[in-house]
Amino acid sequence: MPEGGPSAPPRAFVSTLLRHGMPEERIDPADDDETGDAESIGEATLARASRYAVIGPLLYRIAAFPKVFIGFASANGSVGLAPVLTTTVLAVVVNAAALAWVLRAGGLRARTAGRALALDLVVGLLLNVAVAVSVPDSVQPFAIDVTWTWMVGAIGMWVCAFGLPAALWLLAAAVPLRLALTWAGGLPLSDPLALNRSVGCMVALLVSIVTCAGILILLGVGTRFALDIGLRRGQQVERRRTRRLMHDSVLQTLEALALATPSDDAQAAQRLSELRSLAGAEAADLRRRISEPLPTGSSRSLVVELAEVAADMARDGLRTQLVAADLDEEYAMSQARRTAMCEAVRESLRNTVKHADTNQVVLRVEERDGGIMVVARDHGEGFDVRDRPPGFGISQSIMARLAEVGGHGAIDSQPGHGTKVTLWVPR
Repeated sequence: MPEGGPSAPPRAFVSTLLRHGMPEERIDPADDDETGDAESIGEATLARASRYAVIGPLLYRIAAFPKVFIGFASANGSVGLAPVLTTTVLAVVVNAAALAWVLRAGGLRARTAGRALALDLVVGLLLNVAVAVSVPDSVQPFAIDVTWTWMVGAIGMWVCAFGLPAALWLLAAAVPLRLALTWAGGLPLSDPLALNRSVGCMVALLVSIVTCAGILILLGVGTRFALDIGLRRGQQVERRRTRRLMHDSVLQTLEALALATPSDDAQAAQRLSELRSLAGAEAADLRRRISEPLPTGSSRSLVVELAEVAADMARDGLRTQLVAADLDEEYAMSQARRTAMCEAVRESLRNTVKHADTNQVVLRVEERDGGIMVVARDHGEGFDVRDRPPGFGISQSIMARLAEVGGHGAIDSQPGHGTKVTLWVPR
């Protein structure tokens, strides 16, 4: 099975798929994608997607067997009906069971594909031979048309799993097989009807090869494009996350360090101690944010996390009154939404410290419109929202962060009347 991944040139990438079929998965799908490079991740992604390529041939058999049987029964009546009907029912049941197994097992894996498809070929050969020797000579070519449906699906699976060369070898082997079936049924190889139906069987195999090669190309190229788009979007998300981290921690600390107060000269030693303490706390917080794994879930409620945010802001002298209504099933909110809400509240409180000229703010938490709303209200200086365009903190650390989890925010402020920040996320 092939090597290759999304970084290969498009022509070489498609050529590799057609020569070798679905790629072998070279990294454990249970591994974190951060442990591999883009090429190995892309190869593993394509391998996982191509596991399901065999679903197409299986569905074809399930649909085609009844269709071809109906054509056989309509043309030949009850002659040879019993063995052909038995074969059709058996084929549909077996393929339906195989389809259920593939879906339940997460697709056909590369390490089991060889054995599975070899067994599939053996079953197809047995069905064709059984029908060829059990039906009358007069309908034998038409009966083989029914069981040959299995071989059409089989060669399609081989295209997807092992590529065109393997399928072409099977096509070459199918010619003497079809002649052998005619001979086993007691017909001369020169029989015009048998010869005509044999040519039709070969054409059906060719159509299956071309169709499944197209499916393989679409699967591979589609996976490649999807992976490229996902990588680009992931890079954009990570870039935004890094910018927010720099803004919400490093930039805030630097601004606090640069902030002059009247007591700087009179109490230089105390001021230096405070700055060192602040720098140390922010360094520890930044280290934690960089090194800790991404959050996967928490049993803590939003109110508890907001209380921690308020406690952190108390270091900057902000007194926060947290008012929380009774919230039902707070645990139902995802970790991503809780984190987005808490960080948006944190940025709002920082803006209060820097711009509102007040050290008091009220946080109210309540259920509203199928989600959770947090309102931060202060009675500071306020500002005219029409004259002051939103900066990075409002646009990215608040509005964009909430929008990414399906929420939204609004700011209402007037000079001399304080500021009201309304934040909402769905449950």
